[in-house]
Amino acid sequence: MSITGELTADGRDLVLTRSLAVTPAQVWQHLVDPVLLETWYGTYSGDPASGVVQVTMTAEPGDASASPFTIHACEPERLLTVSSAMGEETWTLSLEITEAGEGCQVALRHHDVPPAMVEHIGPGWEWYLDRLTGALTGGTIPGMDVWDAGYMSLAPTYAALRG
Repeated sequence: MSITGELTADGRDLVLTRSLAVTPAQVWQHLVDPVLLETWYGTYSGDPASGVVQVTMTAEPGDASASPFTIHACEPERLLTVSSAMGEETWTLSLEITEAGEGCQVALRHHDVPPAMVEHIGPGWEWYLDRLTGALTGGTIPGMDVWDAGYMSLAPTYAALRG
C-alpha cells in the first residue's frame, strides 16, 4: 500500500485523492445522505441549512459522541468544506469533486494540517477514503482489523513529507 496524499507547496494542507468510476452525484449523495454517510463515516443530525450539524463518527472503536461541524461551503456535486473542533485543534476539511473521464476525482483537503500530526492524520484519511471508495463501488469497506498493519504502516512515509 502506498500513500495518495501530499502536502501543498507551502506545506500547509494535506491533500489525498481518489479516482473513482462513479458520478459526482453518487459521491455527493454519500456525503449528504445520512444513511449513505453512515456506511463509511458516521451520522449527522440537524439541519444543514442552518450551517451547523452534529456529526457522530461511528466507524472508529470506542464511545461515539456528536461534535458540531460548521459548514463553510456547500456546492452540490462539487465542494463541501466543514470545520470541527478536534481536541485543542480546529480541523477544516474540504472534499472537492471533479469530473474525470468516465468517473470523477475526489480530493480530500485537510487545511492547515498540524505538521507534527501528518504521520497520524494521513493514514486516517487514507482509511476513510478507502471506506468511501468501498461504499461507492460495492467493494471492501476496511475495518479496524486492517488499521495497524495496513494503514499505520503508512505513517513513516507520511512523516517523511514534512521534510
